Amino acid sequence: MSDMQEIEIERYHKRIVKDMRHLIERYREIMAWDIPENDPVEADKLIFKAVHAALDEIEQGK
Repeated sequence: MSDMQEIEIERYHKRIVKDMRHLIERYREIMAWDIPENDPVEADKLIFKAVHAALDEIEQGK
């Protein structure tokens, strides 16, 4: 990665974090709607696991 790319992506860091928070919150809400006895702590663990798996797939080009 070039220095310019590193500088550019750093400029977007706060936006990326904001987008990721929104994504997690979105799936947290969906799980709460679909599962009345939803445990939010367990839901977050499952959501994070799914997001990590999805990012791994994307990184590997799948």
